[in-house]
Amino acid sequence: MGLFSYLRPDGPSHPEEAKLPKNRFKAYFDIVRNRFFLLLGLSLLTFLFFIPFYFWRIAWGAYIGLDPSAELTAEELLYREFVLRVTGSLVEWPLQLLSCFGLGGAFEVASRLCHQEGSVFLWKDFKKGLRENYKSSLLAGALIGLGNFLFTLNSRFYPFLEGMPDWGSVAIAIVFALVMAFFHMWGYFLLSSSTLYRFRFKDSMKNTFLFSFILYPKNLLFLLLAALFPLLLELIPYLLVQEVLIGLIAVYGLAHLSLVYELYGLHVFDRYINSTYAPEEMGRGLGNEEEPRKEN
Repeated sequence: MGLFSYLRPDGPSHPEEAKLPKNRFKAYFDIVRNRFFLLLGLSLLTFLFFIPFYFWRIAWGAYIGLDPSAELTAEELLYREFVLRVTGSLVEWPLQLLSCFGLGGAFEVASRLCHQEGSVFLWKDFKKGLRENYKSSLLAGALIGLGNFLFTLNSRFYPFLEGMPDWGSVAIAIVFALVMAFFHMWGYFLLSSSTLYRFRFKDSMKNTFLFSFILYPKNLLFLLLAALFPLLLELIPYLLVQEVLIGLIAVYGLAHLSLVYELYGLHVFDRYINSTYAPEEMGRGLGNEEEPRKEN
């Protein structure tokens, strides 16, 4: 029955006789338990929008790994890899827009699951998210692509610096990995907020930037929980490992990312926005309302 539950148009998102989860943490496991096969379908459906991005990454990585036909010095080999990596990252940028366009649909389905909607139609709700969230989705893709490009650019540039100590190169890599993580946080907050609020460029960018910056340590934890496999894909250059990670991302990783960040976004928005401006929205999908933030 569970295998086909997501295909039933009249199937409730949560059995009426069951108690709703009391917090967002418990809600994740409740949704996975009751809608596991829907999540598998959601991840595979979303992955269709990631195929060009990952195909390019694997193909270009294989090309970079080929031995150059001409005899090159160590410095020339370093420069060759720098140029190829940066070029590949630039090409990935528009492909990232397509990927995040698909995430706009995934976050819409995840939002309905988090709110314990009576019926969730995988394809219908996914298309609704594509149609209504495309502005924030493309903007999120631009931000995430920018973060990836800056990380690639700087991580490939510092070997050219004369006399750079090992600890210095490691420090630079860590700094720009954290910068890349910030742009991912910003993009995912945009995707999450677009399922709850009307998209207005100035307000949406400002609010999600502030959440990404002020809550950075907490955001980093949830980013690692939600997007561990995609982030590892950015950091690990080995093709075999990348192929394994892509398989995990396709089967479940994209649904996991959407669900975790949607739940986290709901928690943040309840605490910092809804508690003041929309108290009726507090704790939607939970058995009890989340406690509003207490001012000192």
